[in-house]
Amino acid sequence: MTKLDEIEVYDKSKASSDTGEIEEWDEVIFPNVIRKKLIALIKAKLQSVKPKTILDYGCGGGWLSVLLSRWGFDVVGIDLSAHLVRNAKLACPRADFVVCDGEKLPFRDAVFDYVIEISVLHHLNLKRVCSELKRISFDRADFIFEEPNLLNPFSAIGRKLFPMETHTEGEKPFVPRHLEMALNESGFWCRETNYLFFMAFPLARLFKIANIRPSSWSFKMIFLFENIMEKIPGIKKLNASLIMIGKIQK
Repeated sequence: MTKLDEIEVYDKSKASSDTGEIEEWDEVIFPNVIRKKLIALIKAKLQSVKPKTILDYGCGGGWLSVLLSRWGFDVVGIDLSAHLVRNAKLACPRADFVVCDGEKLPFRDAVFDYVIEISVLHHLNLKRVCSELKRISFDRADFIFEEPNLLNPFSAIGRKLFPMETHTEGEKPFVPRHLEMALNESGFWCRETNYLFFMAFPLARLFKIANIRPSSWSFKMIFLFENIMEKIPGIKKLNASLIMIGKIQK
């Protein structure tokens, strides 16, 4: 699939101009389990560093930029889709947004001290992305990368049975160790890897398609179940999301 094909797919996606979220998931499990856990992790890491300028790499409809701006950070979001960038500007007028190719960033050298990307790298050429992110970041800038884990069985089944509207050909979820090695070789030192969401993603997608609204007790049970799955040695590495945190070394 070419970049033009990907643009066409994402330009057809529906996003909320209020929250910046692409509307592919249910309204209970996704915000109260998936987003809640991911946002808490990102916020905790940012509070310990306090960056000046954050790159929201692959901002989509702007959901993360909304939060980053609300927390008081200066944010620049980039995305390949002009449609999603327009939505991001509506959702988050305080941030700056640019339509561009993630492998050819239109910024001068060393302008960002923090890079956050959510589920973007598996669409792109990792070596070219890392080269560009190193160029536009300060030495020892911090990063948070969240990517899909190839080893999660429920997500693999979900991608086959009920793919998302923004699913594109050529996506390549990562084996955790392979991604960490590739990042380290490119100068991205991963000091911490978190594994989240054993089955929350496919459930959130299934309930969206089936138009089912789970009860409050059911999502609380899912939240507790995911907490347990994050703590079991070995098993936790089968969780659907890899969140790698570290520094960019030039």
